[in-house]
Amino acid sequence: MKAGTYIAVGQGFSEKMEFEITLSEDKIEKITFLRLIPNNDNPSQMLQVAVETLAKNIIADQSIEVDAVSGATASSNGVKEAVLSAIVQAGGNPEEFKRVIKKMEKEKLESIEKFGFPSIPNKWDLSYDVVVVGGGFACLAAAHRAAQLGANTVIIEKMPMIGGNSQINGGVYAAYTSKIAGRLQEKLHLKPDTAKKHIEDTLVGGDFMGDIKLVKNFVYGSPFYLNMMLDNGLEVRESLTRPGGHYGYRTYTLKHGVGSDIVKIQKKLALEAGVKIMVNTKLVQIYRENNESANVVGIKVQTPDKVKTIEAKKGVIIATGGFSANVAMRSKQVPYLTADLPTTNHVGATGEGLTIAQEIGANTMQMSYIQLYPFANPENGVLDAYAVIPFSGPSSGIVYVDINGMRYVNEGERRDVCSKAAQDSAGFPTFSIFNQRIATDGGFVSEKQLADGIKVDRIFKAETLSELASIINSHAYKGNHINMQAEKLISTIKQHNEYVKNGLDPDFGKVIDKNVMMTIDQGPYYAIPQWPSVHHTMGGLTINEKTEVQDVWGKIIPHLYAAGEVVGGVHGTNRLGSNAIPDCCVHGYIAGQVAVEGTMPDFIPND
Repeated sequence: MKAGTYIAVGQGFSEKMEFEITLSEDKIEKITFLRLIPNNDNPSQMLQVAVETLAKNIIADQSIEVDAVSGATASSNGVKEAVLSAIVQAGGNPEEFKRVIKKMEKEKLESIEKFGFPSIPNKWDLSYDVVVVGGGFACLAAAHRAAQLGANTVIIEKMPMIGGNSQINGGVYAAYTSKIAGRLQEKLHLKPDTAKKHIEDTLVGGDFMGDIKLVKNFVYGSPFYLNMMLDNGLEVRESLTRPGGHYGYRTYTLKHGVGSDIVKIQKKLALEAGVKIMVNTKLVQIYRENNESANVVGIKVQTPDKVKTIEAKKGVIIATGGFSANVAMRSKQVPYLTADLPTTNHVGATGEGLTIAQEIGANTMQMSYIQLYPFANPENGVLDAYAVIPFSGPSSGIVYVDINGMRYVNEGERRDVCSKAAQDSAGFPTFSIFNQRIATDGGFVSEKQLADGIKVDRIFKAETLSELASIINSHAYKGNHINMQAEKLISTIKQHNEYVKNGLDPDFGKVIDKNVMMTIDQGPYYAIPQWPSVHHTMGGLTINEKTEVQDVWGKIIPHLYAAGEVVGGVHGTNRLGSNAIPDCCVHGYIAGQVAVEGTMPDFIPND
């Protein structure tokens, strides 16, 4: 090759990435990220990790045939594409850099005992008071609280970065009150909410299959944790919404519309409290004593270098999330959730934390309760920033229509109802329709969000509904076109406007709050294509109100705790949107405190 430095471009998840790549006559010497095209935005943490990891591995192997970074496959492929482009520019042969390098595993996992109570190590490689396994909301909340109470605490995360699904969560948080609730209620002309109503809506939304003690935990704790985040710099939009299944205006939208807003603060608090974080470290076994006490005393992990054992003097907290990305596991519970259905989850949501806990006797419950998110990107099933708009908009007046421009469901219904209605509608996909007034006065959509969505063709904009129908028809959805009749869309919106004015929806029975819900009678008009994607697993480990894991006989497994989506019994058959963050954060906080002190936080009423 002609030695030198070359500028090359690769396609990332939604934007192109520009790199500076230095080559010698026969080697790849250096890979440097320059910018995102065309916005010149700073790269996300996930992109930074992908670039750094891929660059290191490509240079080490002198081959692009290295594993993609889990959770950042598109970005990883973009790095490889740029490297090959630079090689071609330099006159090199790309095929010479496509060698597959076989790597020996440092230690074979076949040696790990899979069942029963394994022998406790005579000597631990590492020792902590509390070991928290996971990386998202529940994990960070648990680790922060444990360390805050003086426990020497470590986080074990199998992925190359902290955050997991929480990092890409839709950024909506339900709390019946908060330090800013009064101001927002007055500004938006909303009635105050109550804990009783939040508890009731959650139980009804899950067909009364949720454990009322666990529901009360996160409802009573939700204002506490939100206030703590606000005190530490969390910013929310000027809105309080009532999404599907909620009948109180209690849902806050984070400033950037993504869960990483909270993860960033949680990580900072955890580190300040002295928590150690170990990434690229995978749980492979939980150690439990084979004696009368039968305590959980530690774990075994696979690190990039070797297998290690970690002592947990006070407890192990499992906060490893759900299993929506594990097709075999989810389809075993619900056969129609095959690989044909995409998931909103990151690739690490595979459920092994749950099954490893089962190996030492942990019980599970409600494993077949698996939720679809009705409004995901129809092309890939991703819950991107634009897919949150349809969820947040029902109380403001967003309308869902099918391929014929007709309403097909009560927009205020819960997620499982909306998903089933979409699948039973006239065809693929469905659409959310709204206008500028809803976007502006509703407060849950930012102007940047709108502009970015239009730029990447995820949001369609038109001055008239007739033009909007034409734009909808001009796009292909998984290679197919539809033929929405403008007259039907116009008629649907006109009729819905009358329902809003009258405060009554005779077609679907939607609850309409006058002076809150808005009509769609002036442009600009917007449409967002949407379709259901596998989203949240409501089932998981069985715990009590103190987050202590129970065994198959209903007894507590001493020193084993769990919180977040790895747990079953909180939401019942269906989780109301925006309940996930408070559930994870509050139960994580409880687990951290119970593991260290054995007590419940003060925000939980004694009754």
